[in-house]
Amino acid sequence: MINYIKHQVEVKITIKEKRVKRRIDRLERYWQMSICKKCYSLIRNKYIWILMLILSVFTGVIAAQEDVSCYHCHPNVVTQFRNNIHYNNGLSCVDCHGGSNTTESGLISSSVMSGNFIGRPTRENITDVCSKCHGQETKDYKTSIHWDMIQKGHTDAATCTDCHGIHDIRAISDPNSSTNHKNSPATCAKCHSNKEMMSAWYYGIKSDTFDTYKESFHWRALDEGYTLVATCADCHENHKTKSTTDPTSSTYPDNLPKTCGKENCHAGVNIDAKVAQGLVHDKESLHTDQFVFNKTAMGPQMNYYFLGPFDLAYWIAIFFKILTTAVIGFFAGMVVLDFFSRIKIKRRF
Repeated sequence: MINYIKHQVEVKITIKEKRVKRRIDRLERYWQMSICKKCYSLIRNKYIWILMLILSVFTGVIAAQEDVSCYHCHPNVVTQFRNNIHYNNGLSCVDCHGGSNTTESGLISSSVMSGNFIGRPTRENITDVCSKCHGQETKDYKTSIHWDMIQKGHTDAATCTDCHGIHDIRAISDPNSSTNHKNSPATCAKCHSNKEMMSAWYYGIKSDTFDTYKESFHWRALDEGYTLVATCADCHENHKTKSTTDPTSSTYPDNLPKTCGKENCHAGVNIDAKVAQGLVHDKESLHTDQFVFNKTAMGPQMNYYFLGPFDLAYWIAIFFKILTTAVIGFFAGMVVLDFFSRIKIKRRF
């Protein structure tokens, strides 16, 4: 009897509660149906879609007018520039390319192509762009043979960007920098190993300077990881590179003792001027069998090797080649004769 009453109490629902619950369920079903109908009607309304399309196009046009950044058209260039030491120091595209950098979004907008916008600087004007910040380096560069060649119209001569890079300029201390101490020989070789460029009549430079440098102790030590060894810039100077025939050049014969005796090189060593006249990039390709009777246009270093019209370095090299071959051939012949004579002696017995 007790269990029955308990069960009856648990399941008992009054008529009022049933009515309330039924009303709530009816309202929920009505609300769901009304929302679905409204959404469905909006989706089927073509005017809504047309309006949304017009709004999206209009918004895109406004955004494009307000923010046409350099990255939108030049993503690779901007990515390179973000690894640039100039970018890390707060410079932007307009500092080199001109124009204005006024935009609410903080990005370089289409208004950059106004005012003093120069776009891509010509090779003759690159130095002027860099001089705005690097005055002393520019002053030194304008005393170099590279600048002299550009002034003469040979625009393929080296300028700032050929050595330092364009948009990926890094600090010299950065191992990935093209002007890093270890990377400078390869940077110079980009031009000086180019046979087509170096053979031009207005250059007339041998294109094996990098190969001959590789035969030196300096390169071998550098290649092994030693940093306190001479590279191109240490001898020819960074921005004041001049011809070896120029009396003010660091590689002019009379100036070589001072150049080699610089601090951190061979300081304090009394280098004989005659020794210093020897060719640093010495190799057979620098010497030929041609007879030279007029040596007025020849540099003092090469002139040092001549006796009359003969290039002694070439003929001495030929002599030692013949001598070495003859000596080796003679002793090889003696070994062969000895071998056959021993065989004949054994056959007799």
